[in-house]
Amino acid sequence: MSQLRKETIECPHCHQEGEYDLWTSVNVDLDPELRGKIFSDELFMYHCPHCGKVTGIPAGTLYHDMTHSFMIFFDFFKPDDYDYSPMEIPEGLGMKKEYLFRAVFGLRRFKEKIVILEHGLNDIAIEHQKYMISHVIMPEIVEKGYELFFAKTEEPSEEFPHGTIYFFYDDEENERTMQIRFAMDNYFEHKLACELDPRMKAEGCMCVDAEWMAKQMKEE
Repeated sequence: MSQLRKETIECPHCHQEGEYDLWTSVNVDLDPELRGKIFSDELFMYHCPHCGKVTGIPAGTLYHDMTHSFMIFFDFFKPDDYDYSPMEIPEGLGMKKEYLFRAVFGLRRFKEKIVILEHGLNDIAIEHQKYMISHVIMPEIVEKGYELFFAKTEEPSEEFPHGTIYFFYDDEENERTMQIRFAMDNYFEHKLACELDPRMKAEGCMCVDAEWMAKQMKEE
């Protein structure tokens, strides 16, 4: 079940105290409306009852999806000394062995990870594909400091018998969002490559993101 804790905080605008709903864990099967609040950012917003100002609250949470069998330990900020060691899973969670556990830092990456896992995709393969796109196929993405994100998949068509997969990045220079499309065959090739590469193993509760992939790719 989702866990809510009431916190008293001081509004940074009017300095009056108010009550904030701090969700320490979210179960989107039992409380599906909370998923929408994550994607609208509302779950992390404090509305001051005195002055009406809205303030973002960078509070982490535990995200639980029973339908797709995954849990995400989310926090807004990655520690400076983070070494990508597996995160210790708290005792008492009582999850089945087939559950996937992930640690995620940053709200945008959190939303992306949810969508990837809801699609039933291998997140390691997705990061591998993103790495090759942004470092080899379109190196200007990394050179300009942009970040590539998974967007969606589409059903098979006459042109793409196995469907398509989309990625996007924000082109800050031209102030527009750029979308990239590949045949799903390309994803399956990356998935197979990850299954055959011992560097692509992520046992336990790991943070599988762009930095993790770059670190693994540098290993011999």
